[in-house]
Amino acid sequence: MSWNEEPGSWESTQDILEFLGFAGVETTRDQLARLHRRRLINEPFHDPGGGRGSLARYPAGTAERMLRISRLRTGTKQLDELAWRLWWEGFDVEPDLIRTYLLKRATRWDEQLREIRAVAANDDAEEDVKGERDVLEEVFFQHLKAGPAMASARKRLGRGSELYSEFTALLIDLMNGDLALLDDNDVGLFDRDVAGLAPPRSDDARRAGEVALTMMRESMDEPFIQLVGTLDDKEISNARPVALRLLGLIANMGSIVQEVFGGSGQGRDNVGKSLIGMAESSEEQVLALLLTSSFLKDDRVRESLPELTPPVPTRPVISFLDFLRLRYLAVEVPGFVSLISPALVREAFASPEGAERWRARFDEYWLSHFFELQEAMALRPDLFAEEPLEPEPEVRIEVNAKKKNLK
Repeated sequence: MSWNEEPGSWESTQDILEFLGFAGVETTRDQLARLHRRRLINEPFHDPGGGRGSLARYPAGTAERMLRISRLRTGTKQLDELAWRLWWEGFDVEPDLIRTYLLKRATRWDEQLREIRAVAANDDAEEDVKGERDVLEEVFFQHLKAGPAMASARKRLGRGSELYSEFTALLIDLMNGDLALLDDNDVGLFDRDVAGLAPPRSDDARRAGEVALTMMRESMDEPFIQLVGTLDDKEISNARPVALRLLGLIANMGSIVQEVFGGSGQGRDNVGKSLIGMAESSEEQVLALLLTSSFLKDDRVRESLPELTPPVPTRPVISFLDFLRLRYLAVEVPGFVSLISPALVREAFASPEGAERWRARFDEYWLSHFFELQEAMALRPDLFAEEPLEPEPEVRIEVNAKKKNLK
């Protein structure tokens, strides 16, 4: 079926550009074309009888996707990282783009680890290297005088993996309702084996969080590039909602810590900031995804987790469809245009507080011009098939009262 047989499935180039301008983002046709060539947005449709110019139309959802891309580009100019951030938030992105980004990160981290090992070997040639994890701990926490790139790798891969692993193990047990980790399990004075060690717990008795922690630590013994290579597209996709939820819970903890200790002295809220930063950094997200994928292979851990659905992209404060409705009403209803003045709209897109103020103005106008708006909307059933910008409940009550008074 072609686009002109199903108008609800596409968005015209001009409408997309106007929506972005409405939200305060300047974009050109060339930028749209460049992004679809890089597969960040879907390829446009073209009129079979025309050229590839102004008649290009993009699949539905492109305008809001472009708006999100424009916001994300303030934090990164790398298109492969943009693809990752879109996918992480719930937008559809081709699996090949995600795998390419994972491989790129893994390759870079493995190279940095090789450099760090060389520094460690030069600093202490007689040190007995006991394995990958020993090297990570030794370098990350003792060789602090390495160059900036190495210090960054130490902080990200060492501290980041430890924070995520430890918190994840705790959260899995809490979500599973297993509070055994809080019990006092001191070993009796004579309850030890010949080597003087406590008797090992059986696999069945181990907590799900403990199993997950062990598997994450074991995964750190392998090169990152090898870890990525063991994952198929389904495993990568399944790990995303779990890692996303766990990072979100960790960030919430960070917000609490920051609120409690933020004003207590300089540097006291560093822990809170670190926890919040884990959820926002694409590098930490990749690391969390890889660590998560390792313990999801175990049935005991996977079954202990609640059902987590894939993320859904957050809608903008004013959707593309509502932009089309607002644009139409600004022509048909005198005075409505004041609601979509650039200053007010950009304030609405800039912050939740601005959005709330704009919505209050809309509700007030809706109440005072209800019947004019209804008459205008009736002329365009194609635009208003769904309920547009439903007013707040108290506003709806006032409108209904007005209707009764006029009967």
